Amino acid sequence: MRLLHLSDLHLGRRLCEADLFEDQKYILDQIVSIALSEGVQGVLVAGDVYDKSVPGVGAVNLWDHFLTALCEHHLPVWAISGNHDSAERLAFGGRLLEHSGVHLASVFDGRLSRFDTRDEHGPLAIWALPFVRPAAVRAFLPDEAIENYTDAAAALVRAAAPDTGGRNILIAHQFVTAGAALPAASGSELLNLGTLDNVDASAFDLFDYAALGHIHAAQSVGREEVRYCGSPLAYSVSEALGQKSVTVVDVGPKGQVRTKQVPLSPLRPLRRVQGPLEALLQSAVPSNDYIYARLTDQTPPLDPAARLRSVYPNLVRLEFVLPNVPETGAPALRQLALRTPRQLFEEFYRSVHGRELDDEEKTFLDDVLGEEAEG
Repeated sequence: MRLLHLSDLHLGRRLCEADLFEDQKYILDQIVSIALSEGVQGVLVAGDVYDKSVPGVGAVNLWDHFLTALCEHHLPVWAISGNHDSAERLAFGGRLLEHSGVHLASVFDGRLSRFDTRDEHGPLAIWALPFVRPAAVRAFLPDEAIENYTDAAAALVRAAAPDTGGRNILIAHQFVTAGAALPAASGSELLNLGTLDNVDASAFDLFDYAALGHIHAAQSVGREEVRYCGSPLAYSVSEALGQKSVTVVDVGPKGQVRTKQVPLSPLRPLRRVQGPLEALLQSAVPSNDYIYARLTDQTPPLDPAARLRSVYPNLVRLEFVLPNVPETGAPALRQLALRTPRQLFEEFYRSVHGRELDDEEKTFLDDVLGEEAEG
């Protein structure tokens, strides 16, 4: 079976202050075209359909437009809720949509939802895990020892007991890591410090393919078959240098899964330009692309935003940077995420006071962190 793996549509989102309605409609129509040209037999949507828990009218209309287009071509859809979605709102009309081939697993009910389909190789079970926190899982599985996100995911998989002799696909929206290796994040995702919300990829070992959502850059985690497809559009200036795509998944006989990325072409690409203002203006070709400008002028020039907008009307961000100074990007943020709350506080204290914590302060910090953990 050939499937299209999508996630993180973030319908209703803005790029800085730019309204992305036209851009999102354009990319959704392109995704439908790709689904048809690639001959897929179904679409997996791994969460964050909407950007806000209370989506605007435009966002709801986009989702309706997308589902209608897929249903007109008789393509089934399996979708879950992400951390940005309101699970209850996304579930609205779910029982009616089921008759049109749209299968929603948005409200967590204590177990993995299961949808059965089949192809020329036999039955295929599609399991769905909407975004969930450990506390919600503990409420349904009180006999399980659940201390973190990995424990919660592993307990749900054990309870589901997928037939390991059959073919199983999982759709999930979580921050998945492979041991100490973190996925490449862009900065537009919400990640907790200290990797407190990570699920280790080993929790999904029983699945032939895990279709992940939450991280906006396409990549595998731990093994090729545990994969983020990435967002279809750049949703922060940190994503200006990345190529967006969708993932086509070919599920053959048991144990045979292949993936490929199909690139997307946005209506207005997000581009980064950097240099002195005068040099940028002289080399500029007028464009409606979204522009993230980094000016390296030693002295701030007069009214740079207005002058740049004369050639780049969709300037979304302007900042001044010192030449030859490395920027603090996603790699530095990922290293920050590896530190514990204690390490972060100690570094902050050292930067403010110029000394280490004394014994009394360390004892007090231990008490505070202990109370936070218990709470």
